Amino acid sequence: MARKDPALAAGPTRFGISLFEAEAQGQWRLPKRLREISGLALTPDGRVMGHDDELAVICQIDLQGGEIVKRFALGAPALRGDFEGLAIDGAGDFYLTTSSGWLYRFREGEDRAHVTFETFDTGLRRVAEIEGLAFHGGEDAVIIAAKINYAVDLAGVLVLYAWSPRRPAEPARPWLTLPVAPLAEAVGARAFHPSSVEIDPATGRLVILAARENAMVELDERGQILAARWLGRLHRQAEGATILADGALVIADEGGNARATITRYARAYED
Repeated sequence: MARKDPALAAGPTRFGISLFEAEAQGQWRLPKRLREISGLALTPDGRVMGHDDELAVICQIDLQGGEIVKRFALGAPALRGDFEGLAIDGAGDFYLTTSSGWLYRFREGEDRAHVTFETFDTGLRRVAEIEGLAFHGGEDAVIIAAKINYAVDLAGVLVLYAWSPRRPAEPARPWLTLPVAPLAEAVGARAFHPSSVEIDPATGRLVILAARENAMVELDERGQILAARWLGRLHRQAEGATILADGALVIADEGGNARATITRYARAYED
């Protein structure tokens, strides 16, 4: 059921001008099978896909009511793992990552189908814990967000990596590196641990969620902070995001002991 309660609106923008309204258009509870939803992505024809974090099962989600329209799995039985991000390129290829940086590429299947897939090692399993995936059409690359860096010299640094589908044998390379402290300060927190990364197709802005800090930042591709906000009580654990064809932002929250949710924020601004 949709919920529109001004008392539960997201926190106001603490810094800059956000592309998205502060008050949600609505929030919908998801079916129990998506209680541990972990990532969202948009198909080329505008449908929203999501997945949970234990089984490689992809679900198409109806944004009008939060229902599952269809679902399909990677392999038979479905792969198990710690899945932490989903991206879809302009040709309709899907990419699913694990927290250790194993990347799976596949095509969309019919309802209840089991699809074949390719497996790639991004080389990040000893480098970082991964949480978040996006496709950068301009660079034809999968952008991978590191939640935690293992190297001591990268403590306090946010790193986004790029992996090329054209050169799949090559390890992912650092694409954007910036200090965490300004991000944490901008959202009013002590740290900033990415849980999702998305790229706004109209402006190129990077939209990065941090579930642990319950916050969101919007950056340009050089890492400059354009907007930052605390997500507020409406969000329990923001694990995934995607941007719709009309420019609206959709955020998926893991349910914990309750039901997972998706929340929609209308477009407010174009830069």
